[in-house]
Order: sequence, then C-alpha cells, then structure tokens
Amino acid sequence: MWTSNTMTFWESIVTFLIGFSIVFAALIALALFILISSKVINLLVKDEVPEQKPTVSNVNANANTVTKVVAKEDNQEEVERLAVIISAISEEMREPVEKFSIVSITEI
Repeated sequence: MWTSNTMTFWESIVTFLIGFSIVFAALIALALFILISSKVINLLVKDEVPEQKPTVSNVNANANTVTKVVAKEDNQEEVERLAVIISAISEEMREPVEKFSIVSITEI
C-alpha cells in the first residue's frame, strides 16, 4: 500500500477509518457480550437462589399514603427525597410500587 515514507491525505483518512471502525466494532461486541452474559447469569442465579423475603413489610396500604401525608406539609424537598427512596426500594425489590408499603423511614 505504501511505497514512500509518507502517507497522502486520503491514505491517512482510510487508515483512520479502518482503525476507528475496528475500535467501535470491538466496543459493540464487548457490550453485546456483557448484555448476553449478564442475562444468562441472571437466569442461572435466579433458579438456584431461593426467593428472599423483602425487608419492607407487605401491608395492603398503598405507598402513596405516606406521600400524601408529607405533601400536606408543603415540603417539596422531603417529597422528592421520599420519591427517590420509594423508587430505589422498588428497583431493588424488582416489584412495582403498588406491591409494597413503606411504614416508616428513619435516617441512618
């Protein structure tokens, strides 16, 4: 390809594009490998580990009642903190908010 000590502008562009595409192809392959392996491992681990009881009590009351009580105090910052806590618990338990109730929240 090269017969001289320097590259022309077009040869450098072609070399850049080849390297760029190789790097991104490797990154895409790595991302796909991580996604597929995490799903396979998640399926294997779920089958072996018995289901654990959630740490939050399962009461038939809705989690929105706590939000309504705090909202009556017109404290928007507290409502936002509570929403973040509820969403974090929902994500960790992998259940919708309607499936559990938060009885109390204490700061650690």
